[in-house]
Amino acid sequence: MTIHAGLARQEGDQGRFDAALDRALELLDLTPADPRWDGPRRREIARTREVVCDFLVGDNRYRSTPELLDAYFLA
Repeated sequence: MTIHAGLARQEGDQGRFDAALDRALELLDLTPADPRWDGPRRREIARTREVVCDFLVGDNRYRSTPELLDAYFLA
């Protein structure tokens, strides 16, 4: 999800970037609603959403890189 948004941003494709970001955030918002994601996992999903937003549209205060996010999501 962040891979598609990151590539679209690099290519300057704002429409594709917006769609990829919207989908990523939709999935990150829907996942915690599933009761299987209770406790620490729910907090990890919330933190993941925060880091993704910070990287893609924020100031990147967590100093994320595409490589770090790829390693996390594609593990």
